[in-house]
Amino acid sequence: MLLTVPDPKNLKTSKLSERQTKLRLIAYGMSILVFLFVLYQLSTVIFLRDPIQSLPKDFSGSHFYNPYQKQNWKDASEKVALHIHSDRIWYTPERHSKQDIESVYRNNGFSVLSFTDYDQIQEDASDETELSGFEWGRNLRKRHAIVIGGKKTTSDLFPIYARRDNVSWTFGEMQETGGYVIIAHPKLNDSFTREDLVQIQNYNAVEVYSPFGDDSKILDTLLSKGREVHCMASDDLHYLPESITKSLGQPWWKDLLQTILLQRGREGESLKRYIATASGETNPKSVRKDLGAGSFYCVKKYFREAEDPNLPNMKIDTNGFVKLDSKERYLEIRWIGKDGAMKKIDPDTNVSFYQFSNEDPFIRVEIIALTGSILSNAIYRTENPKD
Repeated sequence: MLLTVPDPKNLKTSKLSERQTKLRLIAYGMSILVFLFVLYQLSTVIFLRDPIQSLPKDFSGSHFYNPYQKQNWKDASEKVALHIHSDRIWYTPERHSKQDIESVYRNNGFSVLSFTDYDQIQEDASDETELSGFEWGRNLRKRHAIVIGGKKTTSDLFPIYARRDNVSWTFGEMQETGGYVIIAHPKLNDSFTREDLVQIQNYNAVEVYSPFGDDSKILDTLLSKGREVHCMASDDLHYLPESITKSLGQPWWKDLLQTILLQRGREGESLKRYIATASGETNPKSVRKDLGAGSFYCVKKYFREAEDPNLPNMKIDTNGFVKLDSKERYLEIRWIGKDGAMKKIDPDTNVSFYQFSNEDPFIRVEIIALTGSILSNAIYRTENPKD
């Protein structure tokens, strides 16, 4: 019996053919996955949207809404931090523990905190000192939002592309669960342009004081379009400064991990930007109510170790006469109206007045203090009196 010896050329060709077949199968599989992903993204963009509605008119009416009318800020106020990241997410073990962050912020006078890790609500949030929250956004444009007080997280279904009405739909879902929706760091990568912010709906506030860029003029654009939107000031805490980190007594592995990931020795943006509610407002439920009403100030200290600036009371009478007074003598008080018009500037004073004219739909205040700047939410006209 003769043995047939395979031709080496045929063996080589056969192996090459098998390899090509496998590569083709992998290519086909990848093509199918890409097709399914594109189909998914197109379907979400087409069907998950809240159509852009016509913009509201100017604030108008014979009544005035003043979010600062009934409470007291002059004698004391409460500091609130609403944008804090911890090590509670599996892929951020280098960040600080919730316990360490709480200790640092409490020692610096903060009454209420909200830990806003990505896509996760803190299940052990204290009913006495914490507001539940999370950060939304898994997309290439870095479009992020902070959701405070919602009952569940909302997924980002638009990782590659989203129209404005898709974002509006998403924010509407957040509000449906009781969330107070804050546009996060709009100046980061220009993730939200001015036109985006005008057209997108279903959000409550914009971070105009952020480590990624401060821009209070965003408020003028939105308020001048009749949008009832609040300011927001946030540390967007990712890490504490080296001087504080050294005192925390962290485990050795966390120190090593922070060093490897170049987190140590950085300045950090902590304890500088916050919102302030009225004196005695330390219950998370009452703070959540104040958020909805706009009854808070946005504060940015010029440096971390500075004293907190004192806040003013602002009261308005039925004729639209506003009185601002504080225990602190400010460097400058600016009254700002529609389209960012500087209506009045009072330097070197702790008392200031403004009289609404017939042409004023709203007025807001920017205060330059010795140790920081203060933004108010708008006092505006309304058809019906509001509590």
